[in-house]
Amino acid sequence: MTAFRNIYLGILRWVVILCMAGMLCLIFANVVLRYAFNSGIYLSEGVSGLLYVWMTFVGALLVLYDRGHIGVDMLVRRLPAAMRRTAFALTHAVMLYVTWLLLAGSWQQMVINLHVISPATHLPIGTMYLAGVFFAAMSGLFLLTQLVLLFTGRLADDELTVSVSEDEDEAERLMAQGALK
Repeated sequence: MTAFRNIYLGILRWVVILCMAGMLCLIFANVVLRYAFNSGIYLSEGVSGLLYVWMTFVGALLVLYDRGHIGVDMLVRRLPAAMRRTAFALTHAVMLYVTWLLLAGSWQQMVINLHVISPATHLPIGTMYLAGVFFAAMSGLFLLTQLVLLFTGRLADDELTVSVSEDEDEAERLMAQGALK
């Protein structure tokens, strides 16, 4: 399972890299062509926007998998293990609900706009909403997996909170010693 996860995350990282490189090349070429030749690439803005949307959703998925999202867990870290597990379950239930709303809305918009062709990209506008469908489906599976691991007891206590940075650890250590007020 770890090998599959590493391959999957590697593919997602490459998608983000390729989207960024594609945007950079398109915009740079368009600027040079407009400045030097008073011309440009017609599809540059539309394709760059589409790549940006996909890069954002895939990048958000990577951050979710790495637990790198912003979290205020100062209180949760001080709770007993049972309360931390309860807080984890509640927050994941809320995230699953919001993910469901995103999936349902993105799916509806994708279906509605599947036959509408964008003049900027000559692609169906539904491809932009497909990024939301992909994100919601993949993040929903991840959140469900996390809840299953929690309820089966296979989720370690250190995985119940957002990872703490070294600066936060140092600040807490100093506060405990009374150096910071």
